[in-house]
Amino acid sequence: MKTTLLVALAVSGIYGFATAQSGLEDAGRYAGAMIVEVKASHRKTVQQPRESSEIVIPRFQRKNFPAPAGGACGLKSFTLLDSESRSVAGAHESSRLSSMGAVIETTSPDCIRDYGVVQFIRGCVYHSRYSLKTGALLDRKLDVTRDLRGARRVVFNHSNYVIDQDGTDPLYIAVPGEADRLAYAYVPKIPLKLRPDTRSMLSDLKVMDDWRQLANLKDHPGPTSVLLAIDVPNGGISIFDERRGEVSASNSSLDFKTCVYRIKDVPVTGDPAGYDTPSEKGGPLQCFAWTSRYTYDAQTRDFVTDKFNGVDPFCAQ
Repeated sequence: MKTTLLVALAVSGIYGFATAQSGLEDAGRYAGAMIVEVKASHRKTVQQPRESSEIVIPRFQRKNFPAPAGGACGLKSFTLLDSESRSVAGAHESSRLSSMGAVIETTSPDCIRDYGVVQFIRGCVYHSRYSLKTGALLDRKLDVTRDLRGARRVVFNHSNYVIDQDGTDPLYIAVPGEADRLAYAYVPKIPLKLRPDTRSMLSDLKVMDDWRQLANLKDHPGPTSVLLAIDVPNGGISIFDERRGEVSASNSSLDFKTCVYRIKDVPVTGDPAGYDTPSEKGGPLQCFAWTSRYTYDAQTRDFVTDKFNGVDPFCAQ
């Protein structure tokens, strides 16, 4: 049986929304460019440089739904694949990036437009500076901004869960000014494996990272039956300023709840029922939690994952 996946692309924070290439590819290029840009050809430091390396740690969550009665079209499964990418480019340059792909699969293409993704976010993104010589914290600033629900340049600091969407439409992939709310959702050109073994997860991540393997739903020539939302939030990136003798870091402490809703329960403006609302009262059919928590540690010259076992206390500023 042929299954079809509808893939929606949403990239939060500094990466923005892109209709021509995937968020994972954008984020990787951004992080790599930042690290390469600040690398000095000669550094005077007593610390031994680290060898360049990169690893990807994937994670898998899935919910299967019972077949609808009477052979009706309905939701077949909801899968969330997220990953942590760890890159090291020298003695002081490193990056930690999270990525997420949420896949909606229906029993038939007939009802693919009956479901959509809504994502909730809490936490903050901030910058910090450290002395290269002593490792002492020099300053921290909540100076990162984002667009949020139609508002521009909102400080990227959410103490409670809010809907993670730039525009006023809470649907994760909706584009302002586009009448078709799913127009810029993506359909993979090759089937995703959607299995929890490492090889399958890395294979699916590779598809999500290659815009050539994705097509906009509005341009997809045939019927399809899957919805994938992709997110690459602000991660952790450290850079070395030899002249100042400092290491600067972008830190993220973000929690997400990514949920599948019936489209009829997601208004074009305003908020749908919350993630903890029963589905029979307009709430989601399923939610999955994932995180992007990377706090720079000057002593280890690397990022610490889940250092605070929750949102970074600095976000409470």
